[in-house]
Amino acid sequence: MREVDQVPLLIVDDEKPIRRLLQRIAERAGFQVDTARDGMEALEMLARKEYRIAIVDLMMPRLSGYELVQKISEMTPRPCVIVATALTNGDVASLDDSTVRRVIRKPFDITAVANALVETARQIAQAQVETATPPATVVVQATPDDVTIAPETKTEET
Repeated sequence: MREVDQVPLLIVDDEKPIRRLLQRIAERAGFQVDTARDGMEALEMLARKEYRIAIVDLMMPRLSGYELVQKISEMTPRPCVIVATALTNGDVASLDDSTVRRVIRKPFDITAVANALVETARQIAQAQVETATPPATVVVQATPDDVTIAPETKTEET
């Protein structure tokens, strides 16, 4: 199984041809893809489903990509955001670095977009491995009068 199989990805762009292009690239890379036409539709989808990655266009009607990124930054858990834009670095500089993982430039280099998606999925998977702690083993000992929780201990059987 590839590292990105079944990774849920949300693509948010008001231009249908851009959404379709990004969707095809992501699906060929192995992502589970949903699309939204604007920031408002994206917020509704984010409320219903947990996405690991969101590609967000900055210039959209109703709720801009800037506003969407701000709202995403307040979510728990929140997806990693990749911004898709034709804007300059100065326009992107105002975005929260802790929320925005990458910026991909329009017009798109298809290979660069696919590589950015796969690398972001790898980084997410690696972060999960690094922060994962093994579950504690707990033995529950019950008596008629009370219940206590004690750490598991090895006992010798006779």
